[in-house]
Amino acid sequence: MPEQVSESSAVRQQPAALDSSAWGVVVIALLAGVLAASQVGKVIVALPTVRDDLGMSLTAAGVLLSSYTFVGALLGSAAGGFVDRWGRRRMLTLALTVLAAGALLGAVSPSTPVLLFSRILEGLGFMGVAVSAPALIASAAAAEHRRLALGMWGIYMPLGQFVAIVAGPWVIGAIGWRGLWGVNAAALVVCAVLVLAVVPKTSSGESSSGADPESKPSRVWRNSTAMLIALAFGTYSLQYLAVIGFLPTMYAAGGRSDGSAAVLTALVVLGNIVGNIGAGVLLHRGVRPGSLIAVAAASMGAASVVIYAGWAPFGLSYAAAVAFALLGGLLPAAVFAAVPGAARSPREIGPVNGLVVQVSNAGSIIGPPLVAAVATHTGGWSLSPLVLSSVAAVCLIAGLAVRARDSR
Repeated sequence: MPEQVSESSAVRQQPAALDSSAWGVVVIALLAGVLAASQVGKVIVALPTVRDDLGMSLTAAGVLLSSYTFVGALLGSAAGGFVDRWGRRRMLTLALTVLAAGALLGAVSPSTPVLLFSRILEGLGFMGVAVSAPALIASAAAAEHRRLALGMWGIYMPLGQFVAIVAGPWVIGAIGWRGLWGVNAAALVVCAVLVLAVVPKTSSGESSSGADPESKPSRVWRNSTAMLIALAFGTYSLQYLAVIGFLPTMYAAGGRSDGSAAVLTALVVLGNIVGNIGAGVLLHRGVRPGSLIAVAAASMGAASVVIYAGWAPFGLSYAAAVAFALLGGLLPAAVFAAVPGAARSPREIGPVNGLVVQVSNAGSIIGPPLVAAVATHTGGWSLSPLVLSSVAAVCLIAGLAVRARDSR
């Protein structure tokens, strides 16, 4: 295996790095990620209404939740290799525009197949945001801030979901779920304009030229460290979306109103945000990414057992859901902070990030339909921990392996 390049070495060689952190660029890139993630959250909160409107089965609802990430599961590593050659600023702008087009199509969808197609279109845009925004953050952050900035990027998914889950019921109550889709389309267009206005071309990697063998997507699949952190994030995504995606449905089935179910779910997601922020601080203080991945994996596996336990009272089950999200939130920040160190050269950072996105999206696709199918065929949620805990064990093994490599 080619010799690993240290994170500090990769950072020193990275051509796009700035002398001081451009926090305005970091904030705009994070905003783009939050809006992209809110396209997941809008479905979580609108799912009961959408199912009633379109006559959608529970399994189809699981497909609707996961179809958003289908394109990324196929093309993530390829997109990661392409982003520096085509330009981070340019790709981020285009990705936001495609996301807006998908949201607009979803707003006028007359049937489930059309809505599913709109979600695939949104997924194409999401993939572009997911590979270009963190690369833009890495180039905008100074060396001493890079781990912190990339760690903070980990909050984009839970923060976007939180905003959608909190605001979604209000919008749906006023203008319906189709109106919610329209509002998201408008916000994405505004964000694309902000990227063009705030992000300078000189910090976006658009001048990158020349073929670098290390940036070929096919090579990153032979990087064992990159594969480990991608596997950790993929198993995390499978568990997270499978649990969070169905919480409103579970709580509504338990007799709670759609509004209270949404609030309860939003508070769980808020815990994930806190976990991500805490991980960013711990990483900045020198805690190793592998250690955080292992703690998150063990915690999520144990919490999932209590979440679905038929014997557990609601208070205990809900506390387990908060713990699942809070401690699980340590993992995304750890993974994104580990990407530069996993790259064997500065030009491989994009493909490694693309691989992480690809495997993460594969986990998101598999998780909700799998858990929904188990619940459908067993007549309840009680056997879901068999799936989730098994996946958590794989995540734990990957985290411990990353930690062992950190110690070398």
